[in-house]
Order: sequence, then C-alpha cells, then structure tokens
Amino acid sequence: MEISNPRRILAVGAPGSGVLSLLKDLTGSAPELITDTTAGLSHEWNLETKYYTAKLPIWIDEIPDVAEWRSEFTKPEAKEVVTAIGAWIFCFKKPVTEKDVDTIKETMAAIAKVVEAACGYNDDHVRLAVAMPQSITPYLERSAEDWDDVCMEHGFEFVDSEAKDKNQYGEEMGVKRVEDALKAQEWDDVGGDGDFAFDDDGFGEGLDAEEREMGMEFFGLKNAVHGMDEDEEAQVEELEGLMRKMVAIKDQSEAMSEDERKRFAVKAINDIMKDV
Repeated sequence: MEISNPRRILAVGAPGSGVLSLLKDLTGSAPELITDTTAGLSHEWNLETKYYTAKLPIWIDEIPDVAEWRSEFTKPEAKEVVTAIGAWIFCFKKPVTEKDVDTIKETMAAIAKVVEAACGYNDDHVRLAVAMPQSITPYLERSAEDWDDVCMEHGFEFVDSEAKDKNQYGEEMGVKRVEDALKAQEWDDVGGDGDFAFDDDGFGEGLDAEEREMGMEFFGLKNAVHGMDEDEEAQVEELEGLMRKMVAIKDQSEAMSEDERKRFAVKAINDIMKDV
C-alpha cells in the first residue's frame, strides 16, 4: 500500500546538536546547510516496509531558546503545524555538565507541552530523544537506564545513536532503533492536513515534483506561527497564487491520458516559472 499524503517528521534540536548527521545516517542523505542554522530546512525519506511505502516529509527546526520556542509553538495558530506531525526526533549532544542535562529535560518538557496544547492527551506521535556523539571529553557518564527514566517522564523513548547491535530483549539499538520506531508508526493522514498537499493521484510527474517543495511548505507554516512582515506576506501571496494556478492546471489535465498529462504538466510549469 502506498501512503500518498503522510504526516510529517519534525527533527529538532539545539544549534549544533547533530540533526543533519542523524538524518544522513537514517535516510542515506541530508539537506545542505545553506546558512548558519538548520531551521526551515526540509528533507524526504523514501520509506518501504512489507506493509506500506511512503515518501515521508521531514521538517527540520532549531531551538536556540527553549522558552521562546515553547511560547511560539503553543500559540493557537501553531496547532495546524503540530497536528501535521507524526513523529518528533529530538537530537541532543551527550551532556558535559549537569546544566546540559537540565536543558535537555527542559526541551523535552517543552515539546511535550507543545504536543499537549495542540493534541490534548490523545496524541499518537512517536517521540524519540536521540543522544548524539559529543566532541568534548570527558562528558557526563549516564547509564541507558537513567536516560530511559528521564526521557519517559516526558513521553520520549531514549536512543543512543552510538549503540550497536541488539539489547537484551532482542531489539535493535542506535540509528536502527530510530528506523524501526518510525516504521511502526501510522503515517496515514486521515482527515488531517489536506491544505498542505495536493492529491496527486494520476497527475503528471512534473507537477508532482513541484508540489513536493517542502521547504516552501515549511516556510509558510513557520510564518503562520511566528508572524510575517510585509515582504514575507507578499512572498506567501505569490506562492498561494502559484498553487492556485497549479490546481487549475491539474483540473484541466484530468481528462488527458498519462502521456498527455506529463507533457502538459511540463509545459504548464515552464509557463508558470516564467512569471516567477
């Protein structure tokens, strides 16, 4: 079964927490860092199991200030963003001081609060807290059992990204555990974020590629949370205009054969891009 409109993964952490490194280990690739922040980057993971296939959109965000981030994402207008998420991957560098541990706890509590504000207590998100390698030595030594207890308090499963093989229960550890946990999630977005993606069933590959510009998608959603200035509003209006044109083109192509749709889609996109 192919899941055509799956929920999203949000990979998040403090600056320098190793989010892109984890995504590369998990998916085989990662987006390029364009500026000095990972916030607003996006990625896609072609996930296949014996039960389903899905192209999972991955949003990437950065939390330089936990209190500010929590405040922004618990606003009512953030609900649409949060409910589109099916899994949270919180990356953190293995702590060097007890203050680092406190920040890790605070961040997990903030994420839990964001999810609660949007979804109540009936959410079905996967929440993974992934400890990434620390370049500073020595760092605090804590047992996996200690981390399990800390993370479970906030609804997270602890994963040590450097762990290998299987645990005493025969479960995979490390990045493979992240993969297994995500594969077990229900990704179908039944009645969810219909405004975030078009139903491209039977539509040409050209438009399909354009519709998957997830960076623009997350840009629009982040602005809905943080507010926009006039220039940003103009950009969003321009994007909405392009999307309306694409919907109109899709409607026009419904009666065409597959080959005709593909040719029509390529020509239509070229025409649209001339106006950008």
